[in-house]
Amino acid sequence: MKRTAAAIAMAMGLAGIVSGQAPAAPKPGPEHQKLGAFVGNWTFAGEMKGGPAGPGGKMTGTDRVQWMPGNFFIERRFEGTGPMGKSSGLEIIGYDTAKKTYTFTFVDSMGSMSSGTMKVSGDTWTTAGTGTMGGHAMQERCTLAFGAGSTTLKISCEASPDGQKWAPVFEGTATKAK
Repeated sequence: MKRTAAAIAMAMGLAGIVSGQAPAAPKPGPEHQKLGAFVGNWTFAGEMKGGPAGPGGKMTGTDRVQWMPGNFFIERRFEGTGPMGKSSGLEIIGYDTAKKTYTFTFVDSMGSMSSGTMKVSGDTWTTAGTGTMGGHAMQERCTLAFGAGSTTLKISCEASPDGQKWAPVFEGTATKAK
């Protein structure tokens, strides 16, 4: 009986291959579509807080956020000027369907890198990750809160060398171009 069921299943699979029917390509789900809130051209301004990662001071710049082919991931490219000079970087954000969580990976021209997870509740996204800043290993967390119409984004980030004592590292606002 088991052989008969296996033979039928194999024959059905072969029939699909022979008839030229390929499996349907995956499509982005509602979780992926939520990332669309970030897509666009943004300007940001804020203040870096002094600490182990570097000096404090004003930071301004631009973000270009776009869908990657397939619309499963977004790519954020930024350029900015802050207390340590000019910098640029790349971040990839997506939804991991196996782990059922949003993920990010970030690198920049100052040698910083980080990765972690994101959660969304209403118009607020929170991140938690690990990385290096100014050559120091850090745990980091941020809150990204969209304003009315999703054209403004309030950003607040903290870092910790040990996950126990947290200190602010950046506070600012981003505005989406119309």
